[in-house]
Amino acid sequence: MTKNEGKKVIKILITTEEYLIRGELELPIPSVVENPTTENLLFYALNCGNMFISLHNCIIMSKNSVEYKPEEIKYYNINLNIVHSCQIIEE
Repeated sequence: MTKNEGKKVIKILITTEEYLIRGELELPIPSVVENPTTENLLFYALNCGNMFISLHNCIIMSKNSVEYKPEEIKYYNINLNIVHSCQIIEE
């Protein structure tokens, strides 16, 4: 976990039907959950009723074809309805 201008940011890997998306997710403020662990804040961000989450510094890779250079995007909104899984990754 890193801090980006005083805000907690984690690196996550999102899987959809077609893509693997790696990026940074800004966590909500810790006071929104009773036990503000990283995992609980991620769960809240994904399940609090929002339709979209915003990722920063993304790398988007196709699951169907290997690409020489995956697409790099600074800012990406993803619809949570297409997310199959999400996990915290360490580098």
